Amino acid sequence: MSNISSDRIDDVAPGDIIAVDRDNGQTQPSKVVFKDLDEQTSVYTVTFEDDDGETFQREVPAGTVVNHAMESKWESEESPTPHNPETPA
Repeated sequence: MSNISSDRIDDVAPGDIIAVDRDNGQTQPSKVVFKDLDEQTSVYTVTFEDDDGETFQREVPAGTVVNHAMESKWESEESPTPHNPETPA
């Protein structure tokens, strides 16, 4: 992941790419597909998609700082702004 920033999980949205521990001790970039907050426990249940298209879920406490790829939203199909790097602006 290039252009990395640290953001709170609260500020991450579907389409964003963040670094996620896949329980094998290695962190890999994964796309946020869905995020739901349990307001009683202040824990997000986040659904991710990895490079192979496999989806998985993690519970992340609200306020947790995550590594976030800055360009992920720009390059995402969910981006409100069309982005084609081969076409000059």
